[in-house]
Amino acid sequence: PGERVLVSGESGTGKSTLVRAIAGLWPWGSGSVDFHPGKRLFMLPQRPYIPSGTLRRATCYPAAADNWKTKEIAAALDKVGLGYLKDRLEEEAPWDQTLSGGEKQRLAFARLLLHAPDIVVLDEATSALDEKSQDTMMQTVMKELPTVTIISVAHRAELEAFHTRKITLERREGGARLVSDVDLVSRKKKRGLIRRALWGSGANGGEG
Repeated sequence: PGERVLVSGESGTGKSTLVRAIAGLWPWGSGSVDFHPGKRLFMLPQRPYIPSGTLRRATCYPAAADNWKTKEIAAALDKVGLGYLKDRLEEEAPWDQTLSGGEKQRLAFARLLLHAPDIVVLDEATSALDEKSQDTMMQTVMKELPTVTIISVAHRAELEAFHTRKITLERREGGARLVSDVDLVSRKKKRGLIRRALWGSGANGGEG
């Protein structure tokens, strides 16, 4: 619980295919994906599906619109930066056309907060957000769902800071291969020790 894995690699290495297979959305190929019994998985794609009907329905999707109280849905919208929409929950509109790409991705994160799964797969789920908004969104998820396991595909290097592990895929003859598996927590600790050592020696040198 709480592990956050970043899947990296050049375009065409099968990153999205891998996470879709994990999410059970890729029926081709062979092998198996095993989860502990009872674990709930939720996926946030790059382009979230927005159903027709009310904003309440769009926010609660794929669950029923009456699974949460209005104040719970409004709170989720607030946390992802869509608080200005909470008074429009009962409004029926073509939300898929009304919302911008960034707003759709924020709405998907509101869904994530409501569903509170055990595992979440993020497939370029912050691509339409600027870097600051992306960082805020990841911080919100880590704060609100501290035990959720995250599996991410993203091209932005900045997202590495929000993960504990990084695996890299590389295109090889016959398909993609795992070429590295890095413990980011250990690496960050080592970098911190090196920085402290350098700053310390720099300070001592200045005194001499």
